[in-house]
Amino acid sequence: MAGRNWIGVSLAALLVAGCSSGLPPAAQVDPAPVPGVALPFNARVMIFMGDNDLKRKLSIQISRYQSEETKILDGRILAETAQTMLAKGFKQVEINDPTIRPHIVVRLTGRPGWGKQDGALKIGCGIDAWTADGQPLGNFVARWDSPMKTDYASDLGPGYAQCLKKPLDELLSSPTLARLAGLGFRDPHPRAAEEWMRALGPIPAWK
Repeated sequence: MAGRNWIGVSLAALLVAGCSSGLPPAAQVDPAPVPGVALPFNARVMIFMGDNDLKRKLSIQISRYQSEETKILDGRILAETAQTMLAKGFKQVEINDPTIRPHIVVRLTGRPGWGKQDGALKIGCGIDAWTADGQPLGNFVARWDSPMKTDYASDLGPGYAQCLKKPLDELLSSPTLARLAGLGFRDPHPRAAEEWMRALGPIPAWK
């Protein structure tokens, strides 16, 4: 009986794996080169994710008129993927950790959709960036639709990586970031940074 159970579990794993589209993981998705800049920028970045963001679960469309909430923590997958992507452009990137005294704070947008009928993953995403004392650096958005059938469980992170590449490229090449880099990514005034962090709202623990 134990042997049969093991075979059943293995077969189920193979079936799930077979549904994966083969999208590359975030670690293999590189930003576009920035002329005159050797990435990563020498800056500290904090990704801010509110409590509701972290608890958000993925909902999928199982029929034309019916959706279903899964157990997949969409918000956490978005944060982890963005951290991997941003770390290619900046020296240090942490999630909800103001102790790093960030030069830049980013907030993420992620709106994934997956339908059982066509198996397509469709994602809207964005990166909103500010200096740590609240000066806006820009809002960078994108949309990505998978060109093939996907498995929503295994392809959500890689799908986010595909979507986030455009906003990341635009942030890294933006004139506002270039000006900040030209000043040497100076540490913000402690009080101004503290007030801005407070304005974001409660910062939940990441792990």
